[in-house]
Order: sequence, then structure tokens, then C-alpha cells
Amino acid sequence: MQNQQISFMTAPKVELKELKNLFFQLCAQKADSSSTFSYGAKINQKDKENFLSLDKIKQTLNVVRDKNLNSIYLIGLDPLLHPDFNQILRLCLKISHTTIVTDGFMINDKKARFLRKIDDESKFETIYRINLDSTNEMINDKYRTRGSFRKAVAAILALLKYEFNPIINVVNYENKSKEELFNEFSSFFSKKGFELDDINLKIIPYFEPLNSEVKEVSKEEIFDRIDCSSSRVITQKGVYSCAGLINDYRAHLGFNLDTSSRINYLDCERCSICATLNQKIYVNDWM
Repeated sequence: MQNQQISFMTAPKVELKELKNLFFQLCAQKADSSSTFSYGAKINQKDKENFLSLDKIKQTLNVVRDKNLNSIYLIGLDPLLHPDFNQILRLCLKISHTTIVTDGFMINDKKARFLRKIDDESKFETIYRINLDSTNEMINDKYRTRGSFRKAVAAILALLKYEFNPIINVVNYENKSKEELFNEFSSFFSKKGFELDDINLKIIPYFEPLNSEVKEVSKEEIFDRIDCSSSRVITQKGVYSCAGLINDYRAHLGFNLDTSSRINYLDCERCSICATLNQKIYVNDWM
């Protein structure tokens, strides 16, 4: 199926009426990542350019301090790799519930126990979304990286031990139904003592540009449930409208949250998913 380009002139306009979800891309990622939350890449922790600066995070948090956020999201490669992660998490938890999307490589028993201590210090909740795309180790590691399956499962079990309620973050590479995915993961984790509810499975649609068709939408159509209608993403390069469009210049809205554009256009190929579903993709389903 031939890929199409959405014209800026005909693309629907989406206005940020109220900021409810704020994303921080803590660690840099490759521009061609199949998913914002699908990594397994290595990063040089000594190179400051790979990380969102602590000053920029503090400045942004000051802007949103009085806003009624649903959640702050820490994303990008593995956010726990950020050298100031613990401090950043504490700062975020002073303002809102905070969701960490991670491969789980950095979460073991000792780390989970420490994260529980941080969580207990705050009135807000820490939510962990662990990347795991299949209950089959070979299939999962094909999409992620070697060893990612075992690390993710171990991280989930460690978080459960310290009374977190982890969410399995699934990129739906094989285009399975929600029911099929839930049954697959529910059966797998029930054997490990983890009884899943609907809330424990977050499904991210897989977007394959070469085989995707852009949906033609009317400029009059209203998109009030998609991520960019209530979210913004802060990166070292500036502010983006969507967590799935980091590094796409068409989604770049400015360099600081308080001066960035409140309007964006669904003129990127990946926007066709949002236009078709008109539902939250990267934001927690219940928020």
C-alpha cells in the first residue's frame, strides 16, 4: 500500500485547550525508532547531550506547578538511565502522578525497594509501564533486544513485590485484538502470581510507514480525545505535540512550554492512527 503525505493545507487543526499530560524525554533516542517506547539501545551516560537538562525540567515544572495535571510521563530510551533520575522523579511527584515508561533493565529488587521509598514520600502515585511486546521470549527479543524479555519480566515481579501495580506496555507489532493480547498476558502472568486487570495492559498501535495509508479527514472533524489535544512533550530540542513524533519537525511547536504554540496540525503520517481511532495512544487509558 503506497504511503501518502498529508497536506498541511487540508490537515485538521488541534488546539491544546488544557494541558493535562506532560511528557519529559529524559534520554535521547534514534530518530527512526519504531515506537517512542521501544528501545533497548545503549547510551553514553557521560555525554550530557544525551539527556534532558535538569534545569530545563525544573523550569518546565515551575510553569505547570499550578496546573491540574493528570500525569507526568518520563520516557526516552530508558529514563532510569538519566544520571539525575531519582531527583527528577521526586520533583515530578511534588506536582502530579508520574508514569515511567521503561524496558526494566535498571529495575531489580534493590532498585524496586528504593523506588517504593520515593513513592511513599509523596501523596502522588508512581506508575511503572514496562515494555514487553510478547510472552514469547524469542518474539519479544526480536522486536526489542536480546535479554529484554527476562529483564522486563524480572522488573515486573520486583515491582509487584514492593506493592506497585505495574502496567505492561505492549507495542502491537502483530496487530492482535485487545482481547487476544489480554488473554495471552493474563495467562502468562497468572502463573507467576500476577492477576491482570484491564488497567495492567497498555496497547500501543504499531505504525509501519511503508505499509500504512493516511486517512483522509475533514478539517471540520473534532479530535478531542487524541494525545495532542491535552499533552505536550519536552525534549532537549524543544516542545513537540506528541510522544510518537519526537524528532519530526512538523510536530515541533517551540523551545519552551510557556511560549510554544497551542495549535498543531495532523499533517504527519503517524497522525493517521490518531485520526482513525480518535483515542489516547501514549497517555494512560484511564487519565
